[in-house]
Amino acid sequence: MLHRLQQTVRYLGPVGADDRHASETARILRSMGADHELVVAGLLHDRAKPAETRLWHRAAGVLLSRFAPRVRTHLARGDSTFARYLDHARRGATIARAEGSSPRVVRLIARHHETPRNEDERLLARADREALP
Repeated sequence: MLHRLQQTVRYLGPVGADDRHASETARILRSMGADHELVVAGLLHDRAKPAETRLWHRAAGVLLSRFAPRVRTHLARGDSTFARYLDHARRGATIARAEGSSPRVVRLIARHHETPRNEDERLLARADREALP
C-alpha cells in the first residue's frame, strides 16, 4: 500500500499528466501485444478523472480503498471533485458505454481499480502501474 501511495504522489505533475498517463498506458499495452480493445481501454481508463484532482484526493483515495472501503463508497456519491475522483472508473465506463464502446472495454474501464479477475484486467493493471513515473 505504501508503494501505491508513493506512486500516486510521483504521478502528480503539471497539467496533462492524466493524458500522458493514458497514452503511456496504451503504449505499454501495445508493447505487450494487447489487442485493439485492450489498448482502447488503456487510453480511456482515466478519462472521467476530474481535471481539478489534487494530491490529497489521490492520497485519500488510496488510503480509503485500503482501510475504509465502505466509507470510500459513501464518499464517491455526489458531484464534488473528490466524489468524481473516487468514482471515476464507474463514470468513465458509463461514458464509454454511451459512446458505443464494446462491453469488454466498458468492463475493463469500470474495474480498473479493482483486484484483477482475468488476464485482460491483469494486463491493464500492470500497464497502469508501469505508466506511472
